[in-house]
Amino acid sequence: MVPQELARDDENMHKANDPQQQINIAIWRSALELFGGDRSAADQWLHNEAMGLGWKRPIDVMQDDAQQVLDLITRIDRGVYT
Repeated sequence: MVPQELARDDENMHKANDPQQQINIAIWRSALELFGGDRSAADQWLHNEAMGLGWKRPIDVMQDDAQQVLDLITRIDRGVYT
């Protein structure tokens, strides 16, 4: 992700009044970072079942338990897939 996109995401995050929207932006940003800024790969990962989430889609889980999705992104980034 290029610095201008990060700055735009930060600006959007600060403008978001809804806490859920802020969480969604944080997860999207983390997924983008995980996939080296590849929006397509991040989007695909968010919309496909993940073993670390009990074969649920991250996009679905993040509505109820955003921290679980963020924790999974951290584990994947560190090489822990289960």
